[in-house]
Amino acid sequence: MTESALQRGLWGILIAGLLAVSVAYFGSWGAPPVLSRLHDFSLTNQLGRPVSLESLEGRITVVNVIFSRCPTQCRRLSAQMQRIQARMPSGVRLVTLTADPEHDSPQVLDRYGKEYGASPEKWWFLTGAKAEVFRVAVADLKFAVVESGDPSAKLEDLFIHSADFGVLDSRGRLRFIVHGEDSDAEDKVLRSVKRLKGIL
Repeated sequence: MTESALQRGLWGILIAGLLAVSVAYFGSWGAPPVLSRLHDFSLTNQLGRPVSLESLEGRITVVNVIFSRCPTQCRRLSAQMQRIQARMPSGVRLVTLTADPEHDSPQVLDRYGKEYGASPEKWWFLTGAKAEVFRVAVADLKFAVVESGDPSAKLEDLFIHSADFGVLDSRGRLRFIVHGEDSDAEDKVLRSVKRLKGIL
């Protein structure tokens, strides 16, 4: 990995951390802040169907980033999302972006999703043009996603990416970031969703 790529990745992780701190600090005061917002995009889910911003509007969305070849952190994140899926109120969309769209075709993501009991009606795995995926993940959702550029790297090191969950409101605005490594991450995601739904 080049020094500049590593620096971008570390800055991205730092920014995500600062956003999470701001959520923790301001989250108990009035409406949660708008941290960022999705712009229109064109990606494809694991069923080969097109997905755009319009596809997500009207639903609260929980989103994360993985890549199917990763044998470590991504597996933990997907297991967490599986448990989140089981606990979510109706009408909530789960979205997983791949950091490795050149490998993770809809067919690959469909097989991967089935390993975690992903319901295509609730949980989408999105792939597409690399530049588009990275734009959505980094520019709009404030995730860190950096390709190592080292073909000899171990599978888990091919990409450096955030181990976080983003929670978007029904207008595609990022309102919460939850660190996936927190011991109560799944509870925090559920509380964030309930808060946006007006349950809390």
